[in-house]
Amino acid sequence: MKRKEIIAGLIGFVVCLIGLFLLNQFKAKSQYNNLDNLRLVNLNDEISKQRMNAIVLAAKKVGPSVVSITVIQTRIISVSPFNDEFFRQFFGDFFPEQRYQQKIKSLGSGVIISTDGYILTNEHVVSNATEINVTLSDARQFKTRIVATDKALDLALLKIEGNNFPYAELGNSEDLMIGEWVIALGNPFGFLLEDTRPTVTVGVVSALNRAIKSTYEERVYKDMIQTDAAINPGNSGGPLANILGQVIGVNTFIFTSSGGSEGVGFARPINVVKKFINETKQFGKIRPPWIGIWIQDTTPEVTEAMGIEKRGVLVSNVDRDSPAQNSGIKEGDRIVEINNEPVNSLSAWDRIIANLFVGDTLHINLYRNNDSLSVKFVIKEYQDASVLGSKLGIYVEDINLYLAKKYGLGYKQGVFVTKVAQGSIGEKLGFAPGDVILRIGETRIKSQDDFKRSVADFKNKYFIIDRGGLIFQIWLQG
Repeated sequence: MKRKEIIAGLIGFVVCLIGLFLLNQFKAKSQYNNLDNLRLVNLNDEISKQRMNAIVLAAKKVGPSVVSITVIQTRIISVSPFNDEFFRQFFGDFFPEQRYQQKIKSLGSGVIISTDGYILTNEHVVSNATEINVTLSDARQFKTRIVATDKALDLALLKIEGNNFPYAELGNSEDLMIGEWVIALGNPFGFLLEDTRPTVTVGVVSALNRAIKSTYEERVYKDMIQTDAAINPGNSGGPLANILGQVIGVNTFIFTSSGGSEGVGFARPINVVKKFINETKQFGKIRPPWIGIWIQDTTPEVTEAMGIEKRGVLVSNVDRDSPAQNSGIKEGDRIVEINNEPVNSLSAWDRIIANLFVGDTLHINLYRNNDSLSVKFVIKEYQDASVLGSKLGIYVEDINLYLAKKYGLGYKQGVFVTKVAQGSIGEKLGFAPGDVILRIGETRIKSQDDFKRSVADFKNKYFIIDRGGLIFQIWLQG
């Protein structure tokens, strides 16, 4: 009996040892598995952190504020039965062109800039629109209205009704560096992709302060950001952002020979856009800025004739009672610097003043003969000057820089016809608004004063006028 008990005890002891051994082995494997799992989790977290770089975070920040813009435009389509100009010239009266209206849908992009639904885009995206619809990245759709547009800047401010919209933070385009990363967001090809979320492309700032003429419209863009981030059809109006997720430009157009992106895109700097936003929100439009300085390049011929150094740009004329004249600037001065930017050519001058608004302050360094001078003045809003009437029923205004640019006038002096009274002598003689009166009799007309003296006795006199580049002579017999 005792022997059996001893054998059973030994067997039980061995079983216990085996059980303890197996238990320890299981625990060890479990610990190893847990450790491996922990290492795998940490590795995945590290990879995720590396994937979540600054560009990804910036795109995630700006993306919800990017919208698709669908525009319905009505255009007049002309159809002629003759393709050849010869047949149109001789048989056009018998078979006139057929004209009809056609609705055309175009697409673009925009970016929400405030929680109450203000949207930035390009003017060319919404020009001639009869209907504008906006689709957010979350697929919500809204009808929108135009707050203001400006063709020269190619900017438009739109508004959708509502609150708590996702919006983008506006950055600073003054401290941009050539070579830094930028992100272009938009909706190329619109709903052809059947997705309302924006497309993201990445590149660098290729150049700054670019001036270029658009290949598809008669627009000259100045002081633009150049980037190689792909901008495709439908991207116009979308944001160009830095890696902080701040909008530093509005994508405007591409330079292309194929119709697609070739790595040469241009964006309007956001600091100019901010001025546009403030101006249009307050006044509903861009108030016309007035400086009053006529400028020309200091060519070798000019410098030799005047005995001056070839530096800066030459003031060739100053508008009467303009901010520039009131600050003391005179004809013959050479402007070498504006707001700490050197000015060595007419193109540099045009680039700087293209982005000036009413209320901006100009600090100008100039030379008068050999003396260095500094002047400062605030740009004012151009107000219609006093219009001078006459017995002829012709109303004229002095030509100034604002009128010259607005109407494409090639004269610095003269009077511009603003109105011709109905049934007046002037109307019967054929005068029309837009005419520039250059001479009356033997008198060269440089101002309203010259005009007033010359028409005091207008018998047996002739008028020399310019109408759109064509010179006319009108005789008045007393």
